[in-house]
Amino acid sequence: MKRWGLLGVLVFLLVSCGSRAEKRSVVLSEKIDTVPMLVMQIQKCSRMYSAECQLHKIITHNDVKKLSGTFMQQEFSIDLPIGKRKIAIPIDGTVKAYIDFSEFSAHNVRRKGGKIELVLPDPKITLTSTRINHKEIKQYVALLRSNFSDEELAAFEKQGREAMIHDIPTTGLLEMARESAARMLIPMVEQLGYKREDISVTFRRNYSLEDIQRMMVLPSQGGEVLKN
Repeated sequence: MKRWGLLGVLVFLLVSCGSRAEKRSVVLSEKIDTVPMLVMQIQKCSRMYSAECQLHKIITHNDVKKLSGTFMQQEFSIDLPIGKRKIAIPIDGTVKAYIDFSEFSAHNVRRKGGKIELVLPDPKITLTSTRINHKEIKQYVALLRSNFSDEELAAFEKQGREAMIHDIPTTGLLEMARESAARMLIPMVEQLGYKREDISVTFRRNYSLEDIQRMMVLPSQGGEVLKN
């Protein structure tokens, strides 16, 4: 009887340990599968417009006719008061940043111990609209000069757009895009068992003005049409 009792205890221990090992195997397989599952969920987000800011620029131009020449072997240049033209053009624009998650992959996920980092794809930036405030344009045109033409105004607006693009690094737009993406992604990662303090969402690096110009999406590339 003692022998049968010992045999029963041994069988129970083996079954119990086997059951624990099986549970541990299931848990490990679940941990291994979290990255593909996470990648699949993030890819479903597709294109996410995550940040927007309004920009305002005043483009100024001072056009002066000059009288220049040479007198007694000395060169001279004189501004002609009757030849002055000045203009100040207020331009408003809307800039948006979005992140395309369609190509997000396991390469965008870094895990170290219990910590996990999501490296966002490079954002795309589009100047969705620009508008000249015609009512607020200030200009002075001398009597003997012609008014500014539509072609000149269009060239000034182009300068305004370029100035807005140049100012994007100082607007905090990319940081807003990262924070917006983090608010959406962190809850997804938490559902897979990670603690909020162990989750970070970053871009792959700090972007320069050249990087931002490369990220700009033109209307012909799927961006929104610029409006005057």
